[in-house]
Amino acid sequence: MRYNKRLGQCFLRDRNIVKKTVAVADINKNDTVLEIGLGKGILTKELAEQAKKVYVIELDRQLEPFAEEILSAYNNIHILWDDALKVDFNSLDFNKVVANLPYQISSPITFKLLKRDFDISVLMYQYEFAKRLTAKEGTKEYGRLSVAIQYLANVEFICKVSPNAFFPKPKVYSAIVKIIKRKPEDLLPLEDPIFFDDLLRALFQHKNKTIKRALINSSHEINMDREGIKKILNNLPLNNLDFDLNERVFKLSVEDMVKLCNLLYNEIKMD
Repeated sequence: MRYNKRLGQCFLRDRNIVKKTVAVADINKNDTVLEIGLGKGILTKELAEQAKKVYVIELDRQLEPFAEEILSAYNNIHILWDDALKVDFNSLDFNKVVANLPYQISSPITFKLLKRDFDISVLMYQYEFAKRLTAKEGTKEYGRLSVAIQYLANVEFICKVSPNAFFPKPKVYSAIVKIIKRKPEDLLPLEDPIFFDDLLRALFQHKNKTIKRALINSSHEINMDREGIKKILNNLPLNNLDFDLNERVFKLSVEDMVKLCNLLYNEIKMD
């Protein structure tokens, strides 16, 4: 078959990686699993062996011969020929997600999944993306993506995966990441999620600068002018913070970011 470069097709072929991925997800006969991307079905078959039911979302109809072979052997697989970014995940009754994701949709599909309840997601990402996803404060990979995801979920870097595990062989390494969504009662209290997103964008445009300088330089991202944000920052009550505004952006933890967000939001609202 011809591989679709536009869809970023690199099919998993290493059975050891398949078994490791499924083992990390702890699949059993009570689980209904969502897989995004059929490939040649090596992961789908392993999921079907272990789970009660498997949903597979696949866009490329050229893969129908593989789908037909799998469907003839298993009666617990349901294939949706559609774009995963357009499918209503709430219409599917899965509780776990296991997938070798098309890397060009890694970010939007991850955030889409996090709008839906699930027990565990075990996902294959491009290595550099996985490092950013799981990065801790103070590291060079730590950024807006790290904070946004880690606010919503516990993320764990499982292992790096060689290009040899795929065909055709990609030019980059991959990685397996385990994601467990935080329960609503476990989320840090946040005054305004939209303001939080805007604040992260403003801060991480200048991640190596101080908090104060970053916010002044990107004040437009939080709908403020430079003089307005300067005035607020100069009078910001920092008593309950474990840092000051001269701290570098990339050194703030997720909890620090939330505290700063709530404090700023309330000061701006009162101004």
